[in-house]
Amino acid sequence: MNILKLVDSPITWAIVGMVIGVSLGANGLSVILVCAGLGLFLLYLRMHGPAEEVTEGKLFSCGPIFMAAWILGFIVHGLLFVP
Repeated sequence: MNILKLVDSPITWAIVGMVIGVSLGANGLSVILVCAGLGLFLLYLRMHGPAEEVTEGKLFSCGPIFMAAWILGFIVHGLLFVP
């Protein structure tokens, strides 16, 4: 499988965001990893060049899906690991 196709999938971004959120919660390291992920998202958009009508929705959805999955992940972390 081509790595670029894997990175192009919003599902991959969602899984990474969810793993960060569930495993680390909303601590400092988690926030740093999410900021790094959003920076990689900007590089990802730059790598693809100007938006094309056919692929634009799928490309731009990766960042918000990553962030939403992280938020859902740290909610689940809070529910599962209540002190």
